[in-house]
Amino acid sequence: MDEWVRAGEAGESPVEPEVPAVRWRPGEPLVCGTCCGTVRAWLLEMDAFAAQLAREADGFRPPSKWSRVSGSRPKPDVARIGELLEKLTGGLLDFEDRARVWLRAGSRPSGVRSAVARSRAVGWLTESGRLESVLVREDLVGLVDFARSWRQALERLAGDEPPAWTPARCRCGERRFNWDVKAGFYVCSSCGTHVSEREASARVEEEAGR
Repeated sequence: MDEWVRAGEAGESPVEPEVPAVRWRPGEPLVCGTCCGTVRAWLLEMDAFAAQLAREADGFRPPSKWSRVSGSRPKPDVARIGELLEKLTGGLLDFEDRARVWLRAGSRPSGVRSAVARSRAVGWLTESGRLESVLVREDLVGLVDFARSWRQALERLAGDEPPAWTPARCRCGERRFNWDVKAGFYVCSSCGTHVSEREASARVEEEAGR
């Protein structure tokens, strides 16, 4: 076809090649491996944001870990946050229950819809290889949209988090500081060093001024 176009489209046009079709076979995952990795990250981040919001609503967010220059952040609506987190946990446990039935993994530990139950469900679903087995089922693929939408919603509520990555250089020489929501620090993924947002900014400014 390209040759015919380059030749000025003279004569009868050739038959267009058949477009390859992606065919799904029963038993294969409905979600590819790369997307499974993305969903796993969404679930873990979702749990981290939920934990952060719960701490803020309870007034347990340590101000010393947040290098804001002045002012204080308004305390979130405790009732609203509580309702949202209960709804999140309920939906997540529903997915876990159905996944356990599909995998014949036995019932989950009984208990209230607590933060512990939420984190335990995320841990169980994201365990190595399990998510790929869960997302084989058409009625469980909804977990993809569930994780994506809840992660986005909780991130918006968390609101004022620093950037996920900073160009600050660690003492080990690497630029691999990532923001740890639970810790409230930038953590170097190479050596594990923790620095505050203020210290990370100071390092960037110092290096830029050289």
